[in-house]
Amino acid sequence: MSVRRQERGTALAGALAAFLLSFAALGQADSLQRGLELFRQEKYEAALQQFQDARRLQPANASIDNFIGIAETRLGRIDEANADYETASRIDPKLPGPHTNLGYNYLGKGQYELAEKQLRTALALDGADPFVHYYLVLLFLSTSREKDAIPHIEPATTLLENDPRTAVLAITACLKSNAPAEALKLIELLERRSNLSGEQEYELAKLLDERQMYVESAARYRRIAEMQPASWENKYNLAIALVKAKQPKQALPLLASLSAEHATDANILTSVASAYESAEENPLALDAYQKAITADPTNPDRYLDCTRLLIDLDRYNEAIEIVQRGISMVPDDYPLTIRLGAVEMMRGNREKAREDYRKAIAEHPALALGYVALAQTYMKEGKDDEALKILTEGRVAVPRDFALEYVFGLVSFQLGQQKQAMDALKSAEELEPTVVEPHYQLGLLYMQMQQWKGAQEEFEQVLKLDPRNAATYYQLSRTYQRLGETDKAQQMAKQASLLTKTQREDAIKSQELRFGVPSQD
Repeated sequence: MSVRRQERGTALAGALAAFLLSFAALGQADSLQRGLELFRQEKYEAALQQFQDARRLQPANASIDNFIGIAETRLGRIDEANADYETASRIDPKLPGPHTNLGYNYLGKGQYELAEKQLRTALALDGADPFVHYYLVLLFLSTSREKDAIPHIEPATTLLENDPRTAVLAITACLKSNAPAEALKLIELLERRSNLSGEQEYELAKLLDERQMYVESAARYRRIAEMQPASWENKYNLAIALVKAKQPKQALPLLASLSAEHATDANILTSVASAYESAEENPLALDAYQKAITADPTNPDRYLDCTRLLIDLDRYNEAIEIVQRGISMVPDDYPLTIRLGAVEMMRGNREKAREDYRKAIAEHPALALGYVALAQTYMKEGKDDEALKILTEGRVAVPRDFALEYVFGLVSFQLGQQKQAMDALKSAEELEPTVVEPHYQLGLLYMQMQQWKGAQEEFEQVLKLDPRNAATYYQLSRTYQRLGETDKAQQMAKQASLLTKTQREDAIKSQELRFGVPSQD
């Protein structure tokens, strides 16, 4: 948090030049003139002596004490400088400079309350001084008061444009405080002067992306790509940003170039494929995934990535062919065997899926996924007793695992084994406290046991994690009703109805877009 010497020196030079005009008429400007020249040469000790000579001629002139304080500040004599600023303020309480400079010195020492008091006094005396606004921006950003900084950013732009580090913090404050127009104005000003590094542009691009300002984010990524044209990551980031900005036609040539330039790099090909997916160019995505498999045939993740997209497209036969090819190539086929079972389940071949899952369990009996997947094949058929047996075996063979605990608790709940369900769901909750499902199921279990306070706590936790969970609002409404909190119950019921309606409409629109059905609105 420092102010550039050139800026402060220029400000002082301007102030001194105006001040010297009044002295020249009296023939008293020699020492001040020499002091100014020495100050410009950064000979602060010699300048200070000249200013002190001038003070002996004019002991009641507050401006001279202010100049002495500035020279002492440059020499690191902060306490002496502050004393001279205080003297200047006593001589002329309406002179803003000493308050500004005191605020600057207090700011440098982290004495924020004292700094703010002086800077607000200076602001009241001269609201047009950009330095006062600049220091207030620094102060508010340093004390995490982003909203307070916003009104001072525009008056301080002449200084912020030469201080990119603080400017980026100011832009961040604007974006966090829902002031995007101010942020973009400052970004454009900095870019016109080419004052932002690639790293700073990247920081801004991410911030804009987080706030869903995708067009503006893409513009920053484009600048980064122009700064560093040899970097494939920059081209990729720009392509993703263009996809998010709904400019896929501009993204596709970049992705095609990356795919051609890195035809043997599986990681880059996978990233390109993912970007094609985002642009809804599924044939191109599949082609890139296939190339990644060719480039890295012993890595199971390449087959999993490709078959995931094929499954999403309901192309199960092709997915099975690729998985089977991968099983013959990879050193450990456990994940691909699990995937094979999942595809068979989607095709309705449950017995074949169970065969695959049992094979996976036999290969790695200490991994939870096989047991959970096998149990789910029975749960689909309503055979919860069979599912529970498999999950019980898994809990003996596998170290405590979230998915295993959660599904065991869920099945136990379905079978009416409340204590067993409670223990397992609490175990799952402990393993993954930020996952919604265990909290929700525990809430339902507490309701079933008529333990309404417990239900309330679990449902409220769900809403902290997922504020748009319509089913939870409904269940919480019922819970509040049982607790006699009628007003809260009505509020929850209203919110549940509103969210359900909104989500239903969103689902209809999504289906219309997916199948090309025109909206009737």
